[in-house]
Amino acid sequence: MARHRDRQPRRYPRLTHPLVRNPASGELRRVEPGMEVRTDTERARHSRKVVLELLASSVDMSTTPRAAEWIEEYGAEPGRFGPDAARVDEEPKIDNDLYVRDYDKCVLCYKCVDACGEQWQNTFAIAVAGRGFDARISTEHDAPLTDSACVYCGNCIEVCPTGALGFRSEFDMRAAGTWDESAQTRTTTVCAYCGVGCNLTLHVQDNEIVKVTSPHDNPVTHGNLCIKGRFGYQHVQDRD
Repeated sequence: MARHRDRQPRRYPRLTHPLVRNPASGELRRVEPGMEVRTDTERARHSRKVVLELLASSVDMSTTPRAAEWIEEYGAEPGRFGPDAARVDEEPKIDNDLYVRDYDKCVLCYKCVDACGEQWQNTFAIAVAGRGFDARISTEHDAPLTDSACVYCGNCIEVCPTGALGFRSEFDMRAAGTWDESAQTRTTTVCAYCGVGCNLTLHVQDNEIVKVTSPHDNPVTHGNLCIKGRFGYQHVQDRD
C-alpha cells in the first residue's frame, strides 16, 4: 500500500516495513552496499500479522485490494480484540457530485496529502489533522470540500489504496449493488478538452462510462488528470 510508481514515499507504514539492522520505525532508507534486509522472516511475518489485525479492527478494509488475501496469508484475526475495539466509525462525507471521502476506510498512508501537495498538484487542500488515534485527513478547519482549495482534479483518488477516496459514481453504484468490476471494459483514449494530449482510460459498464483514470506509464500524465479529464465525461452519456 505504500508504494506508488509516480510518487516518492516519505515513510513506510509498518505493514510493509522490512527488517533492516537497527532501523527507525517508519524510516525510509535507500539501499546501501552491505545492508542486510530480511523481508520474510518469522519476526517480519508476525509484525505484519499484528498490523493487519490492528488495521482491520479499526477501519473498513472491504474495498482495499488484496486485504482479504493478506489477512488469510498471515493468519490475522482482527476479531480477537473484541467488540469494544476502538474504530474510526465515520460516515462518508458527500459534499459534492464528483467524489466521496469515506474516512472509515482510511489507513493514513498520506498518499493523498502528497498528491494534493508538493509531489503532484501543489494545491494543498488537505492535510493531516489531529494526533494519535484522532489523526484524520482533513481540509482546513474541516470545511466542506466545496469551501476548500480543492480543484477537483481527483489525483488523490488515483493514489488512494483503500477506497477511502472514490468516485461518486462508484459509491452510488456500490450502494445500489450494481457495481461489477469484472463486467467492466477499459479503453484508453486521448482527452479532447485541450491540446496537452492526456491519456484517459474509460471504465465502461453496461455501455456507460462509470469512471475515468489515466495510465501511470503515460509520459504526458503519469496518472495525473485535471477536473475535465477525470470527471468531464457526462456529455458522452447524453443520448438525447
